[in-house]
Amino acid sequence: MTKKELERFARQNPDFVAWAKSQRQKVRALARQRNYELIVQEWEKSKQSESAQRKLMAHQIAQSMRDVKNFIQNVESVFTKIKTLHGYAKNLKR
Repeated sequence: MTKKELERFARQNPDFVAWAKSQRQKVRALARQRNYELIVQEWEKSKQSESAQRKLMAHQIAQSMRDVKNFIQNVESVFTKIKTLHGYAKNLKR
């Protein structure tokens, strides 16, 4: 999305303009990065109902917890392999 497209979108959606004025700092930061699509996504996300936002947040948290669990399992498997190799090395020294 270009700046002109965002301006056209703003003319078609007056409530977007009101939201952008209330979120001025966030919008300016994203506009400096020329991230106009993200500005529109943030506005659409703010229009969602409270329960939908909570549901989305819960889903993201659950996914993050699964990612952490997988990471921990990967680390544990690496440590197990290291211990096994260390045991082999000890036997070789003898």
